[in-house]
Amino acid sequence: MPITDHLSYLMKLISDRADTLFTQRFGTMDITAPQCRVLMYLQSRQGGEPVSQRELERYLGVSHTTVKGLLRRLEEKGLVRTAFDHPADARVKHAYLTERLMKLHRDMEETIRTFEEELVAGISHEERRRTADVLRRIYNNILPSEHSDK
Repeated sequence: MPITDHLSYLMKLISDRADTLFTQRFGTMDITAPQCRVLMYLQSRQGGEPVSQRELERYLGVSHTTVKGLLRRLEEKGLVRTAFDHPADARVKHAYLTERLMKLHRDMEETIRTFEEELVAGISHEERRRTADVLRRIYNNILPSEHSDK
């Protein structure tokens, strides 16, 4: 496989391979990497506050149709429920985590922890910290201006 000095291409290669491996690890739970990103975002926001489909679209940077499909599949698996329950706008659909997902949470966390350890095997804690810092700055550089920390 050709190695490149182009960071964007290298990051894409890593992301694609990580998604493939991630989906393999979560295969027993029947959860794909994009579905897991939805679940992780919902978990990060669940303090009782609802998360709208539009908010998920912006966070994931994907289309309405993609989010709708992700939520539909997660609903079919019993991990998410959706409802048109916005008090001021009946067109707003919210997503909520289910009890079934809460029961899987520990297994998911362990799978993610193990997977991340595989990703960074042989890399020191200081290198991990510096890499995470650089990646956060790169990510911040490409965020839409309304989400940027600049």
